[in-house]
Amino acid sequence: MKILLGGIPLGCDNVGDEAILASVVGLLRGSMPDAEITVCTNDPLTAGRLSVAVARPYGFAGVPVFGFGHEAARHDAYVWCGATGLSDYPDTALDLLDAAQRAGVRTYVWGVGMDDELNPAFFKASGRRGRILRAFGLSGLYERALRQRLRRRIMGILPRCRGVWLRDAGSVGVLAGMGYGAARVAADSAIAMARGLGETAAHRPMRVGLCISAQRKVRDMDGAGGFVATLRSAGAEVIGIPMNPKTDRHVLESIGVACIGDTEPADVQRAAGECALVVSSRLHLLILAANAGTPIVGIERGSKIRNWLAEFGLAPDGTVADCDWHAVAAHSLRVLRGDPEWPAARAAAYARMDGRLDSALAEFTRALRTP
Repeated sequence: MKILLGGIPLGCDNVGDEAILASVVGLLRGSMPDAEITVCTNDPLTAGRLSVAVARPYGFAGVPVFGFGHEAARHDAYVWCGATGLSDYPDTALDLLDAAQRAGVRTYVWGVGMDDELNPAFFKASGRRGRILRAFGLSGLYERALRQRLRRRIMGILPRCRGVWLRDAGSVGVLAGMGYGAARVAADSAIAMARGLGETAAHRPMRVGLCISAQRKVRDMDGAGGFVATLRSAGAEVIGIPMNPKTDRHVLESIGVACIGDTEPADVQRAAGECALVVSSRLHLLILAANAGTPIVGIERGSKIRNWLAEFGLAPDGTVADCDWHAVAAHSLRVLRGDPEWPAARAAAYARMDGRLDSALAEFTRALRTP
């Protein structure tokens, strides 16, 4: 069976996306060892790294969707395979699904998330248009029209898929609010990177891993710098773990935080596992840290981080727009002194998520095998 994976900007300097990809490939290989897998990516080295074929990153990295139907037709199935694309870049991913469906290819959505806030770059009135609409009191009407258009597209395309599995119940609920109620709950594929690690322990008791996303940077960067200074004055070592090795690195270095050099997903998970705490506004650093057994503190950048923390009975320490860094520092120092509740909360959360992932994977692979 020939399976095409895509729908997210792979090979575009996002460690989280690459962790999802490596995990999805591993899960499919475990369940369908006879499958031939092709990945739409901007990084040709993916072929050797994961032993897959590669195709152009249709819809991303400046590559148009045009021609994707022809590429999809060379395969038995096309899988939109993760990230938060239902809210971050829904039109692109829906275009790809639509093109594959029009080419007669079976389509599936696997492990995708959906924030309760649509990407403001696409669904908020901005720039000159925004100023004009606001002047006439029409910005709300315009934005509602954009949401309604997306709702129609979702209801025109997702029901034609052979199956839709999302990464958490929150995403399923938001998608149901857009009109599509047939999605099933799985888990983020990247939790599969925890398997085979065994019990892990923080090797450096006062090491803190930090990532601040450049995509939606925290508003109070001075406060973030003060957070780093407070931890250092208490004897902690703060290292940067950039989930975009270029843009996040620049943000972290701007507040005096030196970053790790190797940023393949396994390298990041290993670095997070050497920390006593990881603080991040990037979801997949929180996932890789929890995979490795490290306690986590999340700064909310959309409901995806809130949903992930809720798996452990935790809540975000503020948002990128409104974060009390003094409180984050106090919380972090408490965790560094020891968090007796974390091991049990982590074990229970992973038992639930692994169960959801395995159950959904069984459904997914049965659907893939069904002509």
